[in-house]
Amino acid sequence: MTQRIPHVRRQPMGMLLHTIAVFLVGVRFAQDVYLRLTDFGGGKISIYIEPFTSEQASVDAVTRVRNIEAVIENDLEYSLYFDILADTAEFADADEGVILQAHETDGQLKTVLLDYASKEQIAVQEYHIGNELRATAHTISDDIIEQLTGEKGIASTKIVFSYRTSAGKELAMVDYDGYNFTRLTNNGRFNLFPAWAPDQNRILFSAHSWDRLNIYLFDLSKRDISIISSFRGLNFAPCWSPDGTKICLCLTKDGNAEIYLLDLKTEKLNRLTYNKAIDTSPAFSPNSREITFVSDRAGNPQIYVMDMHGGNVRRLTFHGNYNTSPAWSPRGDIIAYVSREPDNSQQVYVTDPYDFEPVRLTSKGNNEEPSFSPDGLHIVFSSNRSGTYELYTMNWDGSRLRKLSDGVTATAPDWSPISD
Repeated sequence: MTQRIPHVRRQPMGMLLHTIAVFLVGVRFAQDVYLRLTDFGGGKISIYIEPFTSEQASVDAVTRVRNIEAVIENDLEYSLYFDILADTAEFADADEGVILQAHETDGQLKTVLLDYASKEQIAVQEYHIGNELRATAHTISDDIIEQLTGEKGIASTKIVFSYRTSAGKELAMVDYDGYNFTRLTNNGRFNLFPAWAPDQNRILFSAHSWDRLNIYLFDLSKRDISIISSFRGLNFAPCWSPDGTKICLCLTKDGNAEIYLLDLKTEKLNRLTYNKAIDTSPAFSPNSREITFVSDRAGNPQIYVMDMHGGNVRRLTFHGNYNTSPAWSPRGDIIAYVSREPDNSQQVYVTDPYDFEPVRLTSKGNNEEPSFSPDGLHIVFSSNRSGTYELYTMNWDGSRLRKLSDGVTATAPDWSPISD
């Protein structure tokens, strides 16, 4: 049943706890005009979506295709690649543009992308309309984005998070737009720090078991949970290497919290940090060469960067006296993190990994645990601006805030990769 989601917070440092076939017409033309729209300074693609039609005149049939149309329009507008036009007359102000047409016949929806000026077909594709209308719509949106820009769309991605229950904290996931709440765990424990695998089929997380906090692996395909790390003390804050062969994790088995690298194939564990301070919250760079993390080695929590072997450590943040929860953009150009303000509120900032003044993105309430979308253009985070911690997304520059959750205390979000 489709629905919007009606706090395990990453704990402060002091507590150690954070279809079917495709055929293209005029490929050369499409590539020359549309592909690789990555410079937003060059403008967005103007697109007009003609009302979707069906060979069936029934209200149900028309409603189905128009619902798909509405989801696609929202997806394309949210992607940042498009200006959605209300009418073809608006093309008069655009140098070029695209028309999207769609018609349903016998349960198959045929979509056509037309260049407005030449009326040449850019792409034609057919989709089976089953019961999962929103999933079909998201697939169409992602295909349109890739056909017109060369970039992978994020409409089919998911967001996993922790949410409070009467017995503890469970894991759940939703579509990237907040629909299709799906409960993942139901064990009555505190399930924390969910982290998507690069294959989008597995999730790492921590959960309490007797006298320790262990790290588990949830295989979504098999619906199976297995233990990954159960050293004495705390096993927490796991993150994946971009190739999915290794994980970084935090352990207290040697005393205080340190960062380790675990090879999932060989099970070899390497310690990366050696410090009397608390080192935690690791996050890989997109090229796997570096890891950003939090340490209070300078007296208070700050963001640092080291190479994947633990060497060449450098401090990244110098503003503020309490900076945590680093998240590296998949594009590699910025790192988001959380900084405590003089009024004690928690706010999301972004900074360049090498040399850039930090930019504040949020202002209302406490805003924590940022995670980038796989295209690097959006950020999901938790905020209590409504009075309870819920999930929100915003553009990478802090604009266009969108609330995802309602009625559930939800925290620790992690945005999934794009499924192959």
